[in-house]
Amino acid sequence: MSTLFKNSNVVLTGANGILGTAVARQLAMQGARLALLVREPEKCTPLLDELKNLGATRNILIKCDLTQAHCTDAAIAEAAHQLGSIDVLIAAAGAAQGGLFWEIDDAAWQRNLEVKLFGTIRTLRAVSPFMIAQRKGRIVVIVGNSAAQPEPRMLPGAAANAALLAIIRGLAKELGPHGVVINAVNPGPVHSPRWQNLMQATATREGISTAEAEQKFISRSSLRRLATAEEVAQHVLYLASPLTAHITGSSLTVDGGSSSY
Repeated sequence: MSTLFKNSNVVLTGANGILGTAVARQLAMQGARLALLVREPEKCTPLLDELKNLGATRNILIKCDLTQAHCTDAAIAEAAHQLGSIDVLIAAAGAAQGGLFWEIDDAAWQRNLEVKLFGTIRTLRAVSPFMIAQRKGRIVVIVGNSAAQPEPRMLPGAAANAALLAIIRGLAKELGPHGVVINAVNPGPVHSPRWQNLMQATATREGISTAEAEQKFISRSSLRRLATAEEVAQHVLYLASPLTAHITGSSLTVDGGSSSY
């Protein structure tokens, strides 16, 4: 077992998502102390038990609605209090849906951006003073490769991702003098129910099978396959670890080479 995160105090948002769960498991196997910020803690009790069995030295669930600033502030403060400090923040919450651009109304845009963009902004705003006060900290935001490679039917997500990369780049300059680093991981799609729904919608729209729709997408990747959630999580942990002590304001794209086309 790696000791990179042994007894490190890690706050994780989005732990109930595909990528967030994979990150939580790998942190647990490395002995991290975890505070999971989730909207519905009662649904995450099985995950908490699993993380304990995997080796996490402490696990706590904190109810948090990232659409509410006061709730986000209170949850970060509670995490700092219960853990004693916040060494690492990993923001993995939010996934915007898509559609035909001229059919997405204002309400849908606002709904899609609320957690992914504004929820992450609220989380970063809440955690920054704690890390500045202790003059150390590591932040990793799971963004997405659509920031640079926007799909026409997924523009709300692409817009949120592009905005987050700009914030991360600028915030790195603000936090750097205080010993705090912030970086992003930009994954491509991974196998998930959301991915299957997207492929089914694409297949219906183009009059092809779901398998053909998936193969059409995968053929654009140099590796000719999707990443697994566990593979993405490994890159997240790498950026969250002391191994990348002199990297900040950067982003690591994990999409099998599809954005090189």
